[in-house]
Amino acid sequence: MADFAVEITGLKELDRALQELAWPAARRALRKGMRQGANVIRDEARAKAPLDTGLLKRRIRTRERSDLDGNMRFSVEIPRSAFYGRFIEYGTSKMAAKPFLRPAAEGKTEEAVTSMRDALAEAIAIEMRRARR
Repeated sequence: MADFAVEITGLKELDRALQELAWPAARRALRKGMRQGANVIRDEARAKAPLDTGLLKRRIRTRERSDLDGNMRFSVEIPRSAFYGRFIEYGTSKMAAKPFLRPAAEGKTEEAVTSMRDALAEAIAIEMRRARR
């Protein structure tokens, strides 16, 4: 499936707060914020997925992936157990496409970014309180 990347700029206060945290604490905060943003898109994709048996809706998940450089990213995906989701999303030679993942990502980007920013700020505050102990 296609990747959908979002870059957030202008969050200088959160960035400074992350710099003050030790790396494991900063990573936990980033993980929480990014997962929260991805879950907004996951929930929208579940709402837009066609309902035959409901299996496809239940299988749409948020998954953390890291690359070799240690960069963290989250994806909203359909596992192999619901492989036919790809056929529904993109269509086949015998069936028209009925996209649900791409419209979810495009329609909920702003809400996902807001949710991620709020969850990240909350997680940073928690990690800073934890570090002060």
